[in-house]
Amino acid sequence: MEYFFVSRSKVRRFYEAPAGVDLDAWAYVSRPGALKEGTPFFLDEQMHPAEPLVSFFLDMAKTLKAKSLQDYTYDALDLTGFLEDELDPPVDLLSVIEEDLVAYREDCTEHRASPDAPATWKRRRALINGFYE
Repeated sequence: MEYFFVSRSKVRRFYEAPAGVDLDAWAYVSRPGALKEGTPFFLDEQMHPAEPLVSFFLDMAKTLKAKSLQDYTYDALDLTGFLEDELDPPVDLLSVIEEDLVAYREDCTEHRASPDAPATWKRRRALINGFYE
């Protein structure tokens, strides 16, 4: 899965309009209703929006700052990586059962070379609780 963060400064620095396209990209990304700075966007292998993460984070972006969104993004990527790479058989976010989440908690807090500090696990737990509400 690929992921990107909304960055107006990168648009200002790197955007070049394709031939025949008359677009003020800076005005477009700065307009009212544009995606908030730091909002993560996830793409699957076919470069389609990777649901349900895209919708979940678009909703989170309404109330969180860019740094918090970034932290939660990395937590979500860690969780999805664990579910896909460490479980046999692999599961996706919508097929998770309680035992899978318990295994993830144990991996994060006990089995890693550098286990999560309590504050880090608390943040990861908040993401998981928010996602499955």
